[in-house]
Amino acid sequence: MILWRSDIASFTVLKTIDQCVIGDLNVFKKGCWMITTVYGNKEAHKRRFLWDCIQEQSQRKIPSVIGGDFNCILSQEEKRGGKKFVFSQGSLEMLKFMNDNDYHDIGMVVPRYTWCNNKVGSGRILERLDRCLLNSMAIQRIQIAIVRHLARLASDHYPIVLKLFDETRSLARSIKFEDVWLSFKTSEHIVSKTWKKNFVGVDMELLNKKCKRALNDLFHWSKNKLKDFSSEKSILKAEILLL
Repeated sequence: MILWRSDIASFTVLKTIDQCVIGDLNVFKKGCWMITTVYGNKEAHKRRFLWDCIQEQSQRKIPSVIGGDFNCILSQEEKRGGKKFVFSQGSLEMLKFMNDNDYHDIGMVVPRYTWCNNKVGSGRILERLDRCLLNSMAIQRIQIAIVRHLARLASDHYPIVLKLFDETRSLARSIKFEDVWLSFKTSEHIVSKTWKKNFVGVDMELLNKKCKRALNDLFHWSKNKLKDFSSEKSILKAEILLL
C-alpha cells in the first residue's frame, strides 16, 4: 500500500511488478524523488527480476529511496537464532545490485531485527529483512537520514520509518530530579514553599505546574549550591593526591 499527502506531494507510478512499485514522488519545494516500495520474493532466483526492474529505472540522475521487505540478510549481525548465516547467492546478488547502482544502507535505530518467527526458546529466529536504501543524491539532500523500527503488533514484521524532510530542531532543555538534593534540608523547604503558592487551572494542570515549578526552583538552587561543592571537591582531590 502506497499513500501520500496530496497537500504536500504527488505520486506518479512508473512501473509495477509483483515484487515492487516504483514511482516519482514530487514533493512541493523539495523536488522529485524516485521511491521504490519492495516486497522481495523469498527465492533468490526470483529476486533477480526485482534487481533488474529497479536497475532499469535507476539510470536517471535523481534522488532515490528503496524501502520494504527484501527477504534477504547480508551478514551474521542481521540474524539471531536458527542456522548460522552463510553468504548465499541471494546475499551476494543484493550487494552487487547495491554497489552497481550506488545504493547505501543508512543504518537504523534499535531494535536491530525487523522480523520474528514468533517462536519461543531455542526455536526463535530474528532477522533484519526490512530496510531502506538510499542513493548518494538522496543522502546529500537529507540533513539526518535514519531509519526507525517501530513496535511490532499483529504482524511478524516491525514497521520501519524513514523521515526524508525532518527539519532540525533545537532540543528544549530538560531538567531531571537529582537524588543528591534529598540530602539537603533546604530542598524540602523549596518544595514546600512552591507547593503553597496559588496556581490557576484544573487539578491535573495544577499538579503539573507545581511539579514543574518546584523542579525548576531546585535546579537553580543546586546550580549555585553545588558550585561550592565542586570547588571543595577539587581542593580535597588535590590534598588526597598530595598525601
